[in-house]
Amino acid sequence: MTVERRPLLAFGPAEVVARPTQTPRDLPRLSRPGAGRQGERLTPQFKDLAAAFEAERARLSADTPEEIDPALVVVFDLAGSVKDFRNAINRIDGLEFLSELLGDQSDPDDDFHMREREAGRTDKRVTHSLYLVMSNTKAIDELLRLFAQWQADPSASFEHGLGKFKTAFQQLTAIRRWGAEDRIRETGLRERWEETLSMVGQSVSTVLVEVELWHRRDAAQRAAAEAHVEEVITSSAGRVLDRSQIGEIEYHALLAELPIQQVQSVLTNGASAIRLLTTDDVMFVSPFTPMSVAPGTLEPVAQTQLARSDRIEGKPRIALLDGLPFTNHDALQGRLSIDDPDEIGENYPVAARHHGTAMASLIIHGDLTDGGPPLDRPLYVRPILQPHEFMPGHEQVVPNRLLTDVLHRAIRRIVKGEGNQPAAAPSVRVVNLSIGAQTRALTRRMSPVGRLLDWLAPPYNLLFVV
Repeated sequence: MTVERRPLLAFGPAEVVARPTQTPRDLPRLSRPGAGRQGERLTPQFKDLAAAFEAERARLSADTPEEIDPALVVVFDLAGSVKDFRNAINRIDGLEFLSELLGDQSDPDDDFHMREREAGRTDKRVTHSLYLVMSNTKAIDELLRLFAQWQADPSASFEHGLGKFKTAFQQLTAIRRWGAEDRIRETGLRERWEETLSMVGQSVSTVLVEVELWHRRDAAQRAAAEAHVEEVITSSAGRVLDRSQIGEIEYHALLAELPIQQVQSVLTNGASAIRLLTTDDVMFVSPFTPMSVAPGTLEPVAQTQLARSDRIEGKPRIALLDGLPFTNHDALQGRLSIDDPDEIGENYPVAARHHGTAMASLIIHGDLTDGGPPLDRPLYVRPILQPHEFMPGHEQVVPNRLLTDVLHRAIRRIVKGEGNQPAAAPSVRVVNLSIGAQTRALTRRMSPVGRLLDWLAPPYNLLFVV
């Protein structure tokens, strides 16, 4: 292989100059109340939390002669954030860090506000962080001990590894349980259910929800949590349709079918009206609405004639996760490598193969009116859409499977294989995913699908086009 000659670059003699200086920026800093004021504010909240544990212990012990130490999810609402706070949390016996979420911004007050060196107190809003922790009664007692120790002498040293709690106590605006409203506030569940009742009323008997559980570190605790949530679902005449655990992205979820009476209870009496939304093992409950696509309605802007080609050989570089294309289409014949382990194609009429056909053509040929060269390798296609059950010609994501699990299985099959089968297309480097789940566009935490793609991209050298 010949290397193109390039001219040498000539540099002048080195010259020593003074290091440029920059005026320090007057960044706003968080102003916090003292230990005495924090004691006034937070001691009643700690007492309420301790009372909640005692009430839960009494409730659980009513059905068994043995005393049970309940585990509840506790929210540390901090103004600002505390670096490495999760490490300190996990050093206390009985505390398990679960997640960190972006909290709401609050208006400044006399306790928490932002200050600048020259301007003093400002009107800037205060950013919050939510640290979510699974706790038992013993751990709450230890938190109360540390809080009392800090109040008595804010300068006193804590035990090794617990020093971050001193900073957390300074910035703590509230401490409380994770509640029913937290589980649905940003998932759109209430809004979706209101829309369902207004549109179809009593003509439907069930609704689908994705129940995301807290991902516990211990496998036995995960199994116990899943069994408990399933019991809650079935006791209300619901059922579990699918389940998934992906430890690498801390994803643990159930796809459940609930009776319409559960919807009516929430809309009439609030989120706390049904057990599922008050169960401590549950993090979020979202409406499960598989994305559907309608056939194109626009007339083509131009007519193009494509000659049928011989079969394209080689290893695929691009994968399409979408609907099943029309393989005998003039633009696609001999250019596709179809992998359909779920046998979706057996009940996929040609009249419904719109979206996958269009996406495959776009990837292989680009804009047909440009007349550019087509892709010189086959396109790997894994169907994850299927014909819509009620709307002829429409397609939808597989409706009885969790989308995150479907994508995880599909991508692992491409790069690692499935069961005893080798990797289906290990040469793939680009994955096109022109579908999504609008109900999981959370602002506090990246959606499960987002976390999945983030995790899979680096180790498998994949570029996801979403």
